[in-house]
Amino acid sequence: MIKKIGLALGGGFVRGAAHVGVLKVLEENGIKPQMIAGTSAGSIVASLYAAGWTVAELEEMILKLRPHMFLDEFAAVENFFFMTTKIFFDLLHLPYPFRSPLGIMRGIKLERFVRSKLGQNKFETAHIDLAVTTVDIVSGTKVIFVSRHNKTRLRSIKNQVFISGVPVWEAVRASTAVPGIFEPKRIGGYLLVDGGLRENVPAQVLKAMGAHTVIAVDLGNDGEETKEPRDVLDVLGQTIDIIGSDTLELVLDGNADVRIRPLLKGVGAWDFNKIPYMIEQGELATRELLPDILRVCGRR
Repeated sequence: MIKKIGLALGGGFVRGAAHVGVLKVLEENGIKPQMIAGTSAGSIVASLYAAGWTVAELEEMILKLRPHMFLDEFAAVENFFFMTTKIFFDLLHLPYPFRSPLGIMRGIKLERFVRSKLGQNKFETAHIDLAVTTVDIVSGTKVIFVSRHNKTRLRSIKNQVFISGVPVWEAVRASTAVPGIFEPKRIGGYLLVDGGLRENVPAQVLKAMGAHTVIAVDLGNDGEETKEPRDVLDVLGQTIDIIGSDTLELVLDGNADVRIRPLLKGVGAWDFNKIPYMIEQGELATRELLPDILRVCGRR
């Protein structure tokens, strides 16, 4: 029997560049997943790969990434003003006459970037099965975007919501909405944020979609036991890691056949200048586990 391989790409801000190194080594060794799932930064790489982008094209695009492509500088100042003003109104028990932002940035540039790369691609037209995970910030429910075919297959799973018929870029924009940084994305009655709050490495959905073997890429390992956050982005990133750490271990233990953990020591949430290093670390971590990967994929 030919094993159906699933690849789960985890979140981690700009650390998602390491996913390209993983894909590069997998393809060099003849391993091409039949399905892929992504959370947050992993959802960007997963959706582009599923749309037919080559690893070389992904690498070229990622090496060109810069912070200004995602940061809404002027809108951030405006949002911060309204957020702090709201605090004073609340302290004085006064009605607040303006809309209170739900994040420092509206995510306008982030949305523009994602949409420019994915266009109007649908999950149904992906070259391989694709899943993108998010969380409804109101109820805490895990909301997963898939094709109509997979939604029918997955509808019996409880405590999760599966949505189809949505352009891929919308799902990715929702999955990359880091709480506190980017405003949530409203889709189908749900107010959606980064899927890392519930499952930072989406291995579980791949098993449910029929994968025989799941390769999971966890970007939470930087080679250090503990570290003090350097800025608010580090605080938010580590908060998400802490919230989901216990759940992640259980999910990966039960659903991942191989867990790739690139050593991203000293890499901050927005260290765009270290992207080449991250890609290299993704390659190194995958090469080290290559015997195990080939074995679980039935190649040895």
